[in-house]
Amino acid sequence: MTAGKPIIAAVSEEWERRCRRCGRCCFEKIDYQGEIYYTQTPCNRLDPTTRLCTVYGQRHRLRPDCVPLTPQIIAAGILPADCPYVQGLGGYRPPHLFPPDEELP
Repeated sequence: MTAGKPIIAAVSEEWERRCRRCGRCCFEKIDYQGEIYYTQTPCNRLDPTTRLCTVYGQRHRLRPDCVPLTPQIIAAGILPADCPYVQGLGGYRPPHLFPPDEELP
């Protein structure tokens, strides 16, 4: 127990504090030829003014495609390069903006 809280809760709170609430991870992404691209389409639960999820505490239940940020998901390249969750990850490849400079077939 840490300060009266279970260790798992303390770790979860520390993990959550890393987020700067930029909202960029809440934009849809596509995988094209092994590269991840951001689209211009945000999740319908993202408030465009505050850049916060309007259902954050229930996001995984209400939006099953909202993926929990595990180390494996983060390593897959879905977060922006300046995201605190990926700081210090050697060889991290962040998503590209979509559409890429070249036309997709």
